[in-house]
Amino acid sequence: MFQRAIGLILGLSFLSLGPFALAEPLPQPLSDTVSDYAGVLDDAEEGRIVRLLRQLRDETGVQMVVATMGDIADHGGAGMRLDAYAKALFNAWGVGEADRNDGILLLVVTGSREARIALGTGYDAVYDGRAARVLSTAVLPEFREGRIAGGIEGGILSVRDRLIAPFLEGQPVTLTDGFGETAADRDLSWLLGVGGVGGIAAFGLWRMRNRRRCPKCGNATLQRINEVIEPAGKASYGTGIVHLTCSSCGFNERQTYTIRPGRRASSSRSLTGGSSASGSSRGGFGGGRSSGGGASGRW
Repeated sequence: MFQRAIGLILGLSFLSLGPFALAEPLPQPLSDTVSDYAGVLDDAEEGRIVRLLRQLRDETGVQMVVATMGDIADHGGAGMRLDAYAKALFNAWGVGEADRNDGILLLVVTGSREARIALGTGYDAVYDGRAARVLSTAVLPEFREGRIAGGIEGGILSVRDRLIAPFLEGQPVTLTDGFGETAADRDLSWLLGVGGVGGIAAFGLWRMRNRRRCPKCGNATLQRINEVIEPAGKASYGTGIVHLTCSSCGFNERQTYTIRPGRRASSSRSLTGGSSASGSSRGGFGGGRSSGGGASGRW
Protein backbone atom coordinates (compact mmCIF):
# COMPACT_ATOMS: atom_id res chain seq x y z
CA MET A 1 0.00 0.00 0.00
CA PHE A 2 2.83 2.36 0.95
CA GLN A 3 4.65 1.71 -2.32
CA ARG A 4 1.48 2.32 -4.32
CA ALA A 5 0.92 5.63 -2.51
CA ILE A 6 4.48 6.73 -3.25
CA GLY A 7 4.04 5.75 -6.88
CA LEU A 8 0.83 7.74 -7.13
CA ILE A 9 2.48 10.84 -5.61
CA LEU A 10 5.44 10.60 -7.97
CA GLY A 11 3.10 10.16 -10.91
CA LEU A 12 1.09 13.22 -10.00
CA SER A 13 4.30 15.19 -9.49
CA PHE A 14 5.50 14.18 -12.93
CA LEU A 15 2.22 15.24 -14.50
CA SER A 16 2.28 18.61 -12.73
CA LEU A 17 5.84 19.27 -13.90
CA GLY A 18 5.18 17.97 -17.38
CA PRO A 19 4.10 21.25 -19.03
CA PHE A 20 7.17 23.03 -17.70
CA ALA A 21 9.51 20.26 -18.82
CA LEU A 22 8.00 20.09 -22.29
CA ALA A 23 7.63 23.82 -22.85
CA GLU A 24 9.79 25.28 -25.60
CA PRO A 25 12.71 27.40 -24.38
CA LEU A 26 12.55 31.14 -24.79
CA PRO A 27 14.47 32.46 -27.80
CA GLN A 28 17.96 33.88 -27.61
CA PRO A 29 18.17 37.58 -28.56
CA LEU A 30 19.39 38.29 -32.07
CA SER A 31 21.21 41.39 -30.79
CA ASP A 32 21.22 43.70 -27.78
CA THR A 33 18.97 46.16 -29.63
CA VAL A 34 16.53 44.58 -32.14
CA SER A 35 15.33 40.99 -32.48
CA ASP A 36 13.01 40.99 -35.50
CA TYR A 37 11.77 37.40 -35.37
CA ALA A 38 8.63 38.37 -37.31
CA GLY A 39 10.67 39.77 -40.19
CA VAL A 40 8.52 42.91 -40.42
CA LEU A 41 11.43 45.36 -40.73
CA ASP A 42 13.52 45.88 -43.84
CA ASP A 43 17.24 46.61 -43.57
CA ALA A 44 16.82 50.38 -43.65
CA GLU A 45 14.09 50.37 -41.00
CA GLU A 46 15.99 48.06 -38.70
CA GLY A 47 19.12 50.17 -39.13
CA ARG A 48 17.27 53.32 -38.06
CA ILE A 49 15.81 51.60 -35.01
CA VAL A 50 19.18 50.16 -34.00
CA ARG A 51 20.76 53.61 -34.20
CA LEU A 52 17.97 55.11 -32.08
CA LEU A 53 18.38 52.44 -29.41
CA ARG A 54 22.15 52.82 -29.32
CA GLN A 55 21.86 56.59 -29.10
CA LEU A 56 19.36 56.21 -26.28
CA ARG A 57 21.74 53.98 -24.34
CA ASP A 58 24.73 56.23 -24.99
CA GLU A 59 22.86 59.30 -23.76
CA THR A 60 21.06 57.82 -20.75
CA GLY A 61 22.78 54.56 -19.80
CA VAL A 62 19.39 52.81 -20.07
CA GLN A 63 19.03 49.75 -22.28
CA MET A 64 15.86 49.48 -24.34
CA VAL A 65 15.29 46.40 -26.50
CA VAL A 66 12.78 45.81 -29.30
CA ALA A 67 11.47 42.35 -30.25
CA THR A 68 8.89 41.48 -32.92
CA MET A 69 7.14 38.12 -33.20
CA GLY A 70 4.41 36.66 -35.33
CA ASP A 71 3.08 34.59 -32.42
CA ILE A 72 4.56 34.15 -28.94
CA ALA A 73 3.52 30.48 -29.08
CA ASP A 74 6.25 29.97 -31.68
CA HIS A 75 8.84 31.30 -29.21
CA GLY A 76 8.12 29.41 -26.01
CA GLY A 77 4.97 31.31 -25.05
CA ALA A 78 2.23 28.76 -25.77
CA GLY A 79 -0.69 29.28 -23.40
CA MET A 80 0.83 32.38 -21.82
CA ARG A 81 -0.66 35.86 -21.56
CA LEU A 82 1.30 38.64 -23.23
CA ASP A 83 2.24 40.37 -19.97
CA ALA A 84 3.51 37.13 -18.40
CA TYR A 85 5.46 36.23 -21.52
CA ALA A 86 7.04 39.69 -21.78
CA LYS A 87 8.13 39.46 -18.14
CA ALA A 88 9.64 36.01 -18.71
CA LEU A 89 11.47 37.16 -21.85
CA PHE A 90 12.72 40.31 -20.10
CA ASN A 91 14.16 38.29 -17.21
CA ALA A 92 15.57 35.54 -19.44
CA TRP A 93 17.50 38.14 -21.39
CA GLY A 94 18.34 40.32 -18.38
CA VAL A 95 17.40 43.63 -20.03
CA GLY A 96 19.13 46.61 -18.41
CA GLU A 97 21.64 46.82 -15.61
CA ALA A 98 21.18 44.59 -12.55
CA ASP A 99 22.08 47.32 -10.06
CA ARG A 100 19.44 49.75 -11.40
CA ASN A 101 16.78 47.54 -13.04
CA ASP A 102 15.84 50.35 -15.41
CA GLY A 103 15.72 48.33 -18.63
CA ILE A 104 12.76 48.49 -21.03
CA LEU A 105 11.45 45.94 -23.55
CA LEU A 106 9.06 46.77 -26.39
CA LEU A 107 7.47 43.52 -27.60
CA VAL A 108 5.39 43.63 -30.80
CA VAL A 109 3.25 40.59 -31.73
CA THR A 110 1.88 40.99 -35.24
CA GLY A 111 -0.34 37.89 -35.30
CA SER A 112 -2.54 38.96 -32.37
CA ARG A 113 -1.91 42.68 -33.10
CA GLU A 114 -0.68 43.31 -29.57
CA ALA A 115 2.22 45.29 -28.15
CA ARG A 116 3.65 45.54 -24.67
CA ILE A 117 6.13 47.80 -22.96
CA ALA A 118 7.75 45.79 -20.13
CA LEU A 119 9.55 47.76 -17.41
CA GLY A 120 12.33 46.87 -15.01
CA THR A 121 11.63 46.69 -11.29
CA GLY A 122 13.21 50.11 -10.74
CA TYR A 123 10.16 51.91 -12.13
CA ASP A 124 7.34 52.95 -9.79
CA ALA A 125 3.73 51.91 -10.42
CA VAL A 126 2.90 55.28 -11.97
CA TYR A 127 5.13 54.38 -14.90
CA ASP A 128 2.75 51.56 -15.84
CA GLY A 129 0.16 54.19 -16.66
CA ARG A 130 2.71 56.33 -18.45
CA ALA A 131 3.79 53.30 -20.53
CA ALA A 132 0.15 52.83 -21.52
CA ARG A 133 0.08 56.43 -22.73
CA VAL A 134 3.25 55.92 -24.75
CA LEU A 135 1.51 53.03 -26.51
CA SER A 136 -1.75 54.88 -27.10
CA THR A 137 -0.16 58.13 -28.32
CA ALA A 138 3.04 57.12 -30.14
CA VAL A 139 2.96 53.42 -31.03
CA LEU A 140 -0.52 52.06 -31.73
CA PRO A 141 -1.74 54.88 -34.01
CA GLU A 142 1.15 54.16 -36.38
CA PHE A 143 0.56 50.42 -36.20
CA ARG A 144 -3.09 50.92 -37.16
CA GLU A 145 -1.92 52.64 -40.32
CA GLY A 146 0.36 49.72 -41.17
CA ARG A 147 3.56 51.57 -40.22
CA ILE A 148 5.25 49.11 -37.85
CA ALA A 149 8.68 50.72 -38.08
CA GLY A 150 7.19 54.18 -37.58
CA GLY A 151 5.37 53.04 -34.44
CA ILE A 152 8.51 51.48 -33.02
CA GLU A 153 10.60 54.59 -33.74
CA GLY A 154 7.94 56.86 -32.26
CA GLY A 155 7.71 54.59 -29.24
CA ILE A 156 11.45 54.78 -28.61
CA LEU A 157 11.42 58.58 -28.70
CA SER A 158 8.36 58.75 -26.43
CA VAL A 159 9.88 56.25 -23.99
CA ARG A 160 13.00 58.41 -23.86
CA ASP A 161 11.09 61.62 -23.11
CA ARG A 162 8.12 60.34 -21.08
CA LEU A 163 9.58 57.41 -19.14
CA ILE A 164 13.36 57.50 -18.98
CA ALA A 165 13.89 61.25 -18.61
CA PRO A 166 11.64 61.74 -15.54
CA PHE A 167 12.83 58.43 -14.06
CA LEU A 168 16.46 59.52 -14.20
CA GLU A 169 15.61 62.93 -12.81
CA GLY A 170 14.09 61.21 -9.77
CA GLN A 171 11.16 63.61 -9.52
CA PRO A 172 7.60 62.43 -8.79
CA VAL A 173 5.38 62.45 -11.87
CA THR A 174 1.70 61.90 -12.55
CA LEU A 175 0.09 59.77 -15.24
CA THR A 176 -0.24 62.74 -17.58
CA ASP A 177 2.85 64.93 -17.02
CA GLY A 178 4.40 65.72 -20.39
CA PHE A 179 1.62 64.14 -22.45
CA GLY A 180 -0.82 66.10 -24.55
CA GLU A 181 -4.43 66.17 -23.44
CA THR A 182 -6.58 63.38 -24.84
CA ALA A 183 -10.33 63.07 -25.23
CA ALA A 184 -10.35 60.82 -22.16
CA ASP A 185 -8.61 63.55 -20.19
CA ARG A 186 -11.22 66.10 -21.26
CA ASP A 187 -14.02 63.77 -20.26
CA LEU A 188 -12.34 63.18 -16.91
CA SER A 189 -11.93 66.92 -16.33
CA TRP A 190 -15.64 67.40 -16.99
CA LEU A 191 -16.55 64.64 -14.56
CA LEU A 192 -14.30 66.09 -11.91
CA GLY A 193 -15.92 69.47 -12.41
CA VAL A 194 -19.35 67.94 -11.93
CA GLY A 195 -18.15 66.03 -8.89
CA GLY A 196 -16.84 69.20 -7.26
CA VAL A 197 -14.11 69.50 -4.70
CA GLY A 198 -14.67 66.00 -3.32
CA GLY A 199 -14.09 64.43 -6.72
CA ILE A 200 -10.96 66.48 -7.33
CA ALA A 201 -9.55 65.50 -3.95
CA ALA A 202 -10.27 61.81 -4.58
CA PHE A 203 -8.58 61.95 -7.98
CA GLY A 204 -5.57 63.70 -6.48
CA LEU A 205 -5.24 61.02 -3.80
CA TRP A 206 -5.47 58.32 -6.47
CA ARG A 207 -2.64 59.91 -8.46
CA MET A 208 -0.47 60.46 -5.39
CA ARG A 209 -0.82 56.79 -4.44
CA ASN A 210 1.21 55.84 -7.50
CA ARG A 211 4.18 57.99 -6.64
CA ARG A 212 7.28 56.78 -4.76
CA ARG A 213 6.13 56.78 -1.15
CA CYS A 214 8.09 56.79 2.06
CA PRO A 215 7.50 53.56 4.04
CA LYS A 216 7.52 55.55 7.30
CA CYS A 217 5.35 58.65 6.72
CA GLY A 218 3.61 57.63 3.48
CA ASN A 219 4.44 60.87 1.65
CA ALA A 220 5.56 60.79 -1.97
CA THR A 221 8.90 62.39 -1.09
CA LEU A 222 11.24 59.40 -1.04
CA GLN A 223 14.49 60.00 -2.93
CA ARG A 224 16.91 57.33 -4.14
CA ILE A 225 20.64 57.85 -4.73
CA ASN A 226 23.11 55.16 -5.82
CA GLU A 227 26.63 55.28 -4.38
CA VAL A 228 29.45 53.07 -5.69
CA ILE A 229 31.61 51.79 -2.82
CA GLU A 230 33.87 49.43 -4.75
CA PRO A 231 33.82 49.46 -8.57
CA ALA A 232 33.68 46.12 -10.36
CA GLY A 233 36.80 44.86 -12.08
CA LYS A 234 37.04 42.85 -15.28
CA ALA A 235 36.68 39.60 -13.33
CA SER A 236 35.58 40.78 -9.89
CA TYR A 237 32.29 41.97 -8.44
CA GLY A 238 31.86 45.45 -7.03
CA THR A 239 29.64 46.84 -4.31
CA GLY A 240 27.30 49.81 -4.11
CA ILE A 241 24.81 51.31 -1.69
CA VAL A 242 21.33 52.65 -2.45
CA HIS A 243 20.45 55.56 -0.15
CA LEU A 244 16.70 56.03 0.46
CA THR A 245 15.90 59.38 2.07
CA CYS A 246 12.57 61.07 2.81
CA SER A 247 12.57 64.87 2.81
CA SER A 248 9.33 64.95 4.85
CA CYS A 249 10.09 62.82 7.90
CA GLY A 250 13.84 62.24 7.67
CA PHE A 251 13.54 58.49 7.02
CA ASN A 252 16.90 57.11 5.93
CA GLU A 253 17.73 53.60 4.82
CA ARG A 254 20.67 52.03 3.03
CA GLN A 255 20.61 48.91 0.89
CA THR A 256 23.67 47.26 -0.63
CA TYR A 257 23.76 45.92 -4.17
CA THR A 258 26.26 44.01 -6.31
CA ILE A 259 27.89 45.35 -9.47
CA ARG A 260 28.59 42.70 -12.10
CA PRO A 261 32.17 42.13 -13.36
CA GLY A 262 33.09 44.30 -16.32
CA ARG A 263 30.29 46.79 -15.56
CA ARG A 264 30.87 50.36 -14.58
CA ALA A 265 28.37 52.06 -12.30
CA SER A 266 27.91 55.71 -11.52
CA SER A 267 26.99 57.13 -8.12
CA SER A 268 24.49 59.45 -9.80
CA ARG A 269 22.18 59.00 -12.77
CA SER A 270 21.99 61.66 -15.44
CA LEU A 271 19.90 62.02 -18.58
CA THR A 272 22.84 63.52 -20.47
CA GLY A 273 25.08 60.51 -20.00
CA GLY A 274 28.44 60.56 -18.28
CA SER A 275 30.42 57.61 -17.01
CA SER A 276 27.37 55.41 -16.49
CA ALA A 277 26.32 55.89 -20.11
CA SER A 278 29.72 55.02 -21.52
CA GLY A 279 29.90 51.96 -19.30
CA SER A 280 26.50 50.72 -20.43
CA SER A 281 27.01 51.30 -24.13
CA ARG A 282 29.42 48.43 -24.62
CA GLY A 283 26.63 46.13 -25.69
CA GLY A 284 25.15 43.00 -24.19
CA PHE A 285 22.67 42.56 -21.37
CA GLY A 286 23.30 43.48 -17.77
CA GLY A 287 21.09 41.09 -15.82
CA GLY A 288 18.16 43.44 -15.20
CA ARG A 289 14.86 42.14 -13.84
CA SER A 290 11.17 42.87 -14.29
CA SER A 291 8.39 42.13 -11.79
CA GLY A 292 5.73 42.44 -14.50
CA GLY A 293 5.35 46.21 -14.64
CA GLY A 294 4.41 47.90 -17.90
CA ALA A 295 1.42 48.14 -20.19
CA SER A 296 -0.17 46.37 -23.17
CA GLY A 297 -2.29 47.53 -26.08
CA ARG A 298 -3.95 46.30 -29.29
CA TRP A 299 -4.17 47.85 -32.71
